Amino acid sequence: MNPWHELGLDESATADDIRRAYRRLAAEHHPDLNPEDESAAGRFQRVRQAYDMLKESQRVDSAPSWQGPVSDGVGGTWSAPGYDPFGQKPQSGVHVRFVAPEHLQAVLQRLRKVLLLTIVGGLSGLITLGHLIRDLPISELVWPHQIILSLGVGLGVAVASFFAWLFAVFGLGFRWGTLTFWTLVIVQLIR
Repeated sequence: MNPWHELGLDESATADDIRRAYRRLAAEHHPDLNPEDESAAGRFQRVRQAYDMLKESQRVDSAPSWQGPVSDGVGGTWSAPGYDPFGQKPQSGVHVRFVAPEHLQAVLQRLRKVLLLTIVGGLSGLITLGHLIRDLPISELVWPHQIILSLGVGLGVAVASFFAWLFAVFGLGFRWGTLTFWTLVIVQLIR
């Protein structure tokens, strides 16, 4: 469907011409004004669709191009996704940027640090546990393959210990199962 043809206009028509043609044709073909004409409703729908298509294309054409930095109205500026201040072409695709208030950014930064410390601490603990179980001197931890082997042993022991504790808890209940588990751990460490 050619919306220009439906409204009886050429492609150089202005927004006012489009609106006037739509109003004239909508009044002419409106089903309420032509109750005996059964094809009036179809013509009215085509005219309305043509007007909606042209109105939407004009709205998109008149939107800002977002090719440069834009003021946020408070004194700062921000750039559109893909905008390169050094003059390179904008990148294609969808770019989403999460912008949070300063206090939330500070909290997220602290959470990242805590998560990183937790991961590093956990891996260090597993490596140390595996190294102690393998009964190797500390000087062996300079070799990458020893670190990987100690991590594997430490991870295996941690998983096995967790399932042993879980088994004790399901068998004896939480309080007595935990007490029994830690008693056995201490007995093994004393030996």
